[in-house]
Amino acid sequence: MKDKILAVCTADEAYALRLQEALSEREAFPFSVYIYTKAGMSRPPGKINLYLADETFYDRLDDPDVPRILLRSRENGPRAERYIWKYQSAEDIRKQLLDYYSETAEAGTSAAAGRRSTKVIGIFSPVARSIQTSFSLLMGQFLAKHSKVLYLNLEPFSGLSKLMCDSNNRDLTDLVYYLEGNADRLVYKLESMVGNVNGLDYVSPAFSFIDLGQISEENWIRMIETLRSMGNYDYIILDLSEMVCGLLNVLRKCDLIYTIADREGFALTRLEQYEELLHSLEYDDIKERTKKYDLPVFKKLPSSLEELPYSDLAGYVKNVVASSDILGVAAR
Repeated sequence: MKDKILAVCTADEAYALRLQEALSEREAFPFSVYIYTKAGMSRPPGKINLYLADETFYDRLDDPDVPRILLRSRENGPRAERYIWKYQSAEDIRKQLLDYYSETAEAGTSAAAGRRSTKVIGIFSPVARSIQTSFSLLMGQFLAKHSKVLYLNLEPFSGLSKLMCDSNNRDLTDLVYYLEGNADRLVYKLESMVGNVNGLDYVSPAFSFIDLGQISEENWIRMIETLRSMGNYDYIILDLSEMVCGLLNVLRKCDLIYTIADREGFALTRLEQYEELLHSLEYDDIKERTKKYDLPVFKKLPSSLEELPYSDLAGYVKNVVASSDILGVAAR
């Protein structure tokens, strides 16, 4: 049973039923959805936490202490501080509902904690290869076939927002800074931001490498620990780069680390320098939890997310997931 109640108040019963079905399909949506199609209907068992009401109902709601959003279908309706357009995708409506509730919920209010033992997987290589992002996404998608997985890209120029056709104007940096004052409501903000590709949840990567570089080590660690403690995901995949402040301590927070190696050119000496640095700074525990993969040369790498699961690289990563101890690694 979900611990919050959303009341959808509209005379359009067919629309309300479709919206109720779409919102209820999302496991992490924290609201049970109740429909009101006429005045005087019986109240649900419990306190209503949020109203979504059309022009017919909006001004007639008699719970002044309960946040409300106008479900607007025309310009000349009731005046409202917050409104959602009726004719858009249920996914966009879901995100806007959660975004609004994350700002209006009472302090100390949070969604029910998940019961998952979250494992954090870091993917990082000192060898600059663009294949790291494809490797990370494929690993996340294979894990997502049987588990709930969140993918976070911390590279300066991932290019993923373009590939994912993401219309969300907020990105990972917004989520990190939101933690500073609203950690107890993070689950609502996170759910309002996540997209999904082939079953894998993700938050849009940072648009600006300048913003990414200004996030402190303390904030990165806070984000990881908060997401882990929420228990809403089985796995969190961090696609990392040297742009991350406090990178080594971020890696130390990972239960398992994957490094893409190479034996061509300067790749081998770069990897040796990285491992020598870990030893000299007393981060040998990172090396101990790292699995290195010297990837073969693939004749053709996919140019779109649609092609990615059907590529030669996909077959390779599938074998990596099946043969490694990623499924059995214990959370630290």
